[in-house]
Amino acid sequence: MYKKNYFLITFFILLSIFSLLRLYDNTINLDSWQYGEWLINYQYGFVRRGVIGEIIYLFSKLFNNNIQLSLFIIISAISLFYYFLSYQFIKNAKLNFIFYMIIFSPLFYLFFVVISKVGIKKEIIFYIFYLLYLFHLSSKNFSMKRNWKYMISFPILLLNHEGTFFYLPYMIFPLLCIVKIQKKEFNKLAIQLIALILLSVLFMIVLYFHKGSAEHVNTICTSLGKYAPAKCDWWGPINALSHDIHIAVDGETNLFFYIFSGYKSYLGLLFYILYSYLPLFIFYKFIYFKKENNFLSVNLFLIYLFTAFIFSFPLFHLAEDWSRWFSIHFHLLAFLIFFFDRLQLINFKNIEIFNKINFYLLNKKMKFFIILLLFYSTTFHHPHFFIKGAKLEFTYYKIFKKINTHF
Repeated sequence: MYKKNYFLITFFILLSIFSLLRLYDNTINLDSWQYGEWLINYQYGFVRRGVIGEIIYLFSKLFNNNIQLSLFIIISAISLFYYFLSYQFIKNAKLNFIFYMIIFSPLFYLFFVVISKVGIKKEIIFYIFYLLYLFHLSSKNFSMKRNWKYMISFPILLLNHEGTFFYLPYMIFPLLCIVKIQKKEFNKLAIQLIALILLSVLFMIVLYFHKGSAEHVNTICTSLGKYAPAKCDWWGPINALSHDIHIAVDGETNLFFYIFSGYKSYLGLLFYILYSYLPLFIFYKFIYFKKENNFLSVNLFLIYLFTAFIFSFPLFHLAEDWSRWFSIHFHLLAFLIFFFDRLQLINFKNIEIFNKINFYLLNKKMKFFIILLLFYSTTFHHPHFFIKGAKLEFTYYKIFKKINTHF
């Protein structure tokens, strides 16, 4: 085993420990958002985002209806499987300074544990699905026939969270990269993509007509008993089933919640996103795609990315969790980059400069580089939501203030 793999093993073990500690803390405290999001169920009938909560509810029967224990076991298993799968996916990558920066981006793996109000979110199930999909596409045994199970499974993921729909382009891009465009293969590809889109739209229509109601909220909160999240019937994701997404909790309209006076909030979010996406900008600076693939070039890749972000714009208009939506984009882009590396589709240009930087950081200054990356990933702190008053914070100053108030 290469030395770099020991680093990855240590990284994912520590990540697993911190994630489980965060999950335990949210569960014990019956957190309205991080804990409550997982507990939407079907006890008043079918409703959006309820599939995992129903599984947790049914599984709790094995533990004398202990919802907390049931949730902790299931979400812990999901989290550990995600980190194991991530390690398996990138363990053979020849890690360079750009890949290290990607891994340590504030919007990638550390996003779940660094941002205080995030925790383990439902998109982790989408990440697992996407990694399995990329494993399948990069397998020597890949076939369009076997690919059907992923085209059919993606719409089912919408039962977990309908927001997944707005990342549908990421299902298409890697498939285009590996399918040999011959008439026979193109026909199979076209049929699968049409089925993917139509099924996804159909599921979204069904979910739209099952948005939820006050009766869903009351029944779900009652079904959870003493394990119901704090403020269950008037705050948090469960309560969100009962009201219009464009009406705030104070009864005022928030149709354009992102338009307000106060440039500091805009500048703070912009800085945080650019800062977190810095590894991808550096990747773009040094990367080129091998000519063997006719459907992949730097310019085409940028068009793909532009299309993906445009497709997700309605999500930014509908919901305030902007850092979270950008984080999902970053996760999927990072997985795509490691997917390209697995298939040996990419090379690095300006190789002399690249090698000098790589040798200096990974051979001469490796310890310093890792410390620098830790600071890079944790120095700035932005709420997962974007509304008036949301601001960029210096993480260590925030920690210092909390310590200072206790002494």
